[in-house]
Amino acid sequence: MTDTPNWLLRGHVRRLTAMVEAPDGVRLATDCYVPADRPGPGPTIVERTPYDRRDVELMKTASHLAGHGYNVVLQDTRGRGDSEGMFQHYLAIPHEGEDGHALLDWIDRQEWSDGQVGTIGFSYTGSNQQSLAITNHPTLKSQVIQDAGINYFSRCVREDGAFVIGQLGTYALRMAITSPQARRDPVLRAHLEHVLKNPAEWYTRAPWRRGDSPVSCLPEYEDWLLHAQDNPRENARWRNPQMMIEPWLDQYPDIPKLLVTSWYGHHAWSNFRKLEAFAHHASPNRMIVGTWIHSSPYGEATVSGDVEFGDAASLNMDEIRRRWFDATLRGIEPGAPAAAPRITYFVMGGGTGGRDAERRRLHGGHWAQAQAWPPAGGGDLLLHLEAGGGLGTTPPAEAGRMRIAANLERPIPTIGSSIRNPAPMPGFISSGGCDQVERRDVNLSPGTGLPLTSRHDVAAFRSAPLEEAVEITGPLHLRLWLSSTSPACDLSVKIVDEYPPGGDWPAGFALNIADHYQRFASWTTLLDQDEGRPRLVEIGPIHLSNVFARGHRIRLQIGNSSWPRYDRNPEAALRFTFSIWAGGEADSALRGPGCLRKPPA
Repeated sequence: MTDTPNWLLRGHVRRLTAMVEAPDGVRLATDCYVPADRPGPGPTIVERTPYDRRDVELMKTASHLAGHGYNVVLQDTRGRGDSEGMFQHYLAIPHEGEDGHALLDWIDRQEWSDGQVGTIGFSYTGSNQQSLAITNHPTLKSQVIQDAGINYFSRCVREDGAFVIGQLGTYALRMAITSPQARRDPVLRAHLEHVLKNPAEWYTRAPWRRGDSPVSCLPEYEDWLLHAQDNPRENARWRNPQMMIEPWLDQYPDIPKLLVTSWYGHHAWSNFRKLEAFAHHASPNRMIVGTWIHSSPYGEATVSGDVEFGDAASLNMDEIRRRWFDATLRGIEPGAPAAAPRITYFVMGGGTGGRDAERRRLHGGHWAQAQAWPPAGGGDLLLHLEAGGGLGTTPPAEAGRMRIAANLERPIPTIGSSIRNPAPMPGFISSGGCDQVERRDVNLSPGTGLPLTSRHDVAAFRSAPLEEAVEITGPLHLRLWLSSTSPACDLSVKIVDEYPPGGDWPAGFALNIADHYQRFASWTTLLDQDEGRPRLVEIGPIHLSNVFARGHRIRLQIGNSSWPRYDRNPEAALRFTFSIWAGGEADSALRGPGCLRKPPA
């Protein structure tokens, strides 16, 4: 079943390399790090990765855990690294769960295993933990899942109907250039490197066609990229546990689970949903919410985009995971997870507001804990939209509407997002928390330096300058009365912390805190074409935690596109107008029951 083991001595850790067979006979490259001086068998920590089991960060984690007495098993998923088979991302319906189950069978037969397994992983390797879990392998006892989704069709690969082209397009290219095929074939690699030098040109050609996409030289990669682009309706290929664990949550084992996500990550919404779904489990289920973008090493950065949150924002995830497994696998302080608060979250804001040596805004923040979401003790937030651009605590005295002119030939640039700016593609997209202006350093932005709110296709609703600081923590819901001259259109919604002009930013600084994107098209919900007949749209939840300082404004920013994070709506007119109605029966409002708090002094 395996190749002859190759034992290597690494100080007090031995490394075994084996080829472990999957149920269909495909062999998967596997490294096992086993403490050489530990008496008897011990628990095992597993990560299955498409990003190379010999990655420096993974080996660092393996060294840390093995140094504390754990076996650590790192495996290349099929078609990646040194493993056999074909990598098909979310199209290989059964493989991730079954391959993981077979690996745990193999581990259970090893003399160094005590029959207890914990799993770790970030993003894709968080999702394959979930698809493994529902196979209910008896050795799986505990998990730490970092920023993995619950339904990649409705949030992530596509988001409420829109194709997240800025994410999956760059991901497909990144995976193609690190593929075993590109490693073996210098001509193939040279072709992909040429594509990397022209990302903006490729994106302006979207939607892509088979044979003419950024990864057309690797047809099996093009297959899953174009499936995501061309299939806006949920179908059987979308419905598999790797990409859509939601329908299988009732089969999820009642084991301790630590969920880790972030405000600028991909999956805050998904992890709040999972935490709610696991609430009936007897085992402890806990969640940490930080500030990081969706990038490895996840949890360490204090910076997100243009913003510095301070040293407190950085966590030592190796230590956190070790302590979790000490409690749940080895019985060291076994009551610690159960005694810990259900949610530990970073409250953004409260910093000096100045700048550091890298010209980043010192937004600051602190950690807080809660047993419920929103945390207990908060007041109700209710802000009414005014047709003139105000955001007030009382309904507007007069009804009206704000007209917004859309031109999809000049889409609104993505400024600030959860998407990782790939290292080989500098300036492709703006990541994290960013000043909401047309940036010169983003190559698909007009680069004028002017505020996004100066555009005719962006609406801004602002509160008055705050007389005292307020904290908004929890899920917000937006009620909008809309009409459109195009039966299909998109809504890009952002909650923005608007700093006043002054100091290092004489024009002010508008920091995106949270966002939501929603598509209206034939496969979702049509907007009424009659401008005289607005209809109600409910958006949310939008999760956030931020202190809006004294003198700042709370801004609700609404547009019709966010390019190139999302594709341009293929059914929308190139030029159209849509209107936001406010006042009277059309009371558009931002609501957050229990979300309004007074920040600590």
